[in-house]
Amino acid sequence: MPSPSVSPVSDAALLITDADVDALLAEFGHDPRMAIRALLHDLAILAEDRDNSVSFGYVRGRLYAHEALRNSEKSAGND
Repeated sequence: MPSPSVSPVSDAALLITDADVDALLAEFGHDPRMAIRALLHDLAILAEDRDNSVSFGYVRGRLYAHEALRNSEKSAGND
């Protein structure tokens, strides 16, 4: 059995308080749809920043290695 570990997401969730949620809602006039829309927008910007900063050579190499492994498993009948 793997040892229990705390994921970064759950660490971040522990840092977000009810006061933070209340402040976000207040910022958008207590409209949850507007607050969620703003959060999704921020996530999209962060994802774009990440995509622009990732070494695609590294990513391509890992994807090619994964594809090669998957293809070898298929040809061996282990899919």
